[in-house]
Amino acid sequence: MATAASPLDSLQAVLAFNRRKFHAWWEGFAFDDVAERAAILAQFPGANGASGRAANELIAESIWGDGRLEPGSPAWTMRFARLLSLPVRANVIIFGAGAGAPLADLKHGTRWKASGFTRNENFAHGELRSYDAALNQLHKASAAGALSFFELHKESDPLAFARFASELMLPGAKAVFVDFTVARKGARLRSCFPRSKDGAPRVRAEFQNALSEAGFTVSDIADETAAFLPLIAQGWAGWRRAYAGISNLENVKTRADLMHALAAHARLWAERFDALKSGQLQVTRFRTMRG
Repeated sequence: MATAASPLDSLQAVLAFNRRKFHAWWEGFAFDDVAERAAILAQFPGANGASGRAANELIAESIWGDGRLEPGSPAWTMRFARLLSLPVRANVIIFGAGAGAPLADLKHGTRWKASGFTRNENFAHGELRSYDAALNQLHKASAAGALSFFELHKESDPLAFARFASELMLPGAKAVFVDFTVARKGARLRSCFPRSKDGAPRVRAEFQNALSEAGFTVSDIADETAAFLPLIAQGWAGWRRAYAGISNLENVKTRADLMHALAAHARLWAERFDALKSGQLQVTRFRTMRG
């Protein structure tokens, strides 16, 4: 049986415990600390309650929301889904589905048959697949539409990614690519994208050329920076929630590791926020059709 000293050594567990405690206070009913700890420990089993997940992933989800590894919201996903103008039951793919939240957004906001791709095999299950596994399989084009969230800039060769997306789509299928771009070629944004060997934002023309060469006709390009900035700003509440949760962790090593990850994540998005506000970095939307 759990006791009052039962450790909650996972950020997920601490945040869930704090939410239950706040809800009890708000609703005005008694809070049984021992019983609630037991329930949380049962909900988040595994090594230190973290199930072996990377610290940066835990931090990202605690800030941006369950299933999100970067800023986003159901409204943000649907903003671009509406541009596809697809019929009910259409097959749609999301590239850059993170930990599954964008895929869930489509499932709740549409009646499409949606599937997605993630860069992390730990999140791959059901209709959310990993790119690594997909690259080793033969694919039959079946998608009538696609959404891509911040995937082109993560590749050292954006054309290769665009061709992969094209192979999964039917002729005439519509796709919307949303990505980071830079205002001028050679812009120094290493603090925003430190792992440059894995790719970096390009000027709009470079991504447009990659999409065109992969078989997409680009019909419209728009600046979505003004709509994206509030998503980062709304995350500040998540920073405070994550910091408070980490501070309450009882395992010293887990607390230190997560504090380090929180600081790194905070610096990264603070740099991107400043670059977006200054105009050096942009969020650009490419509306396309598969030829």
